[in-house]
Amino acid sequence: MMLRKTAAAFALVAGAAMVFPAHAADPAVFDAATGRLSMPILQIDSSLKFRDVVIQLLSPGQLQLNDPSVGADISFSSTGNVLRIPQLSFGGALYPAVSLTSPAFSLVSFGEAVIDGGATGGTYTLDVRVMTEGITVPPITINNVPKPANQAEFCSDPALQQAVMQNAGVGQATWTMTGCSFNGTSGRMTGVLNITSPIALSIPVTADYSYR
Repeated sequence: MMLRKTAAAFALVAGAAMVFPAHAADPAVFDAATGRLSMPILQIDSSLKFRDVVIQLLSPGQLQLNDPSVGADISFSSTGNVLRIPQLSFGGALYPAVSLTSPAFSLVSFGEAVIDGGATGGTYTLDVRVMTEGITVPPITINNVPKPANQAEFCSDPALQQAVMQNAGVGQATWTMTGCSFNGTSGRMTGVLNITSPIALSIPVTADYSYR
């Protein structure tokens, strides 16, 4: 029933919208038969991007077409819980500037992630690999970051700890560090992710960092 409502919501709003020609960037694709939304690249908040993201869309929330707040990239803002899609392919047609406010969805799969850390003014590339309960998730590569001067600086950096939650694909969670080491080029953080929603879980995590 929820899947039919999602497809119907798309069809209702899309029926009253103009269909624009395709642009150079690949569009997001919604499959009404499965309820899955596939996105070639998804930017989360200001700097984190994942490739080949697929979500199970349970409800579109508030759906709007020709939304002026939609930019050039497919993006999700955790502040406000808004998914913005420049081009959406649905039912054989292409629809412009689609936004979903407060959608309900679950993550099906995602590929590699790339973060641009240019705002920090660094010159290093950082590879982050996170393992949760024996499962290694796709790595994050962060460009243009500074390298910590010592172990204390590495272990106390909140941005590096935040990367653990981002790479684990967990948005609503807290991170409790239980161990940390850094040798000047590579480092490791161990800890526990405490998730409160949609269910309460405590997940042991190991994160390896390598600067190059």
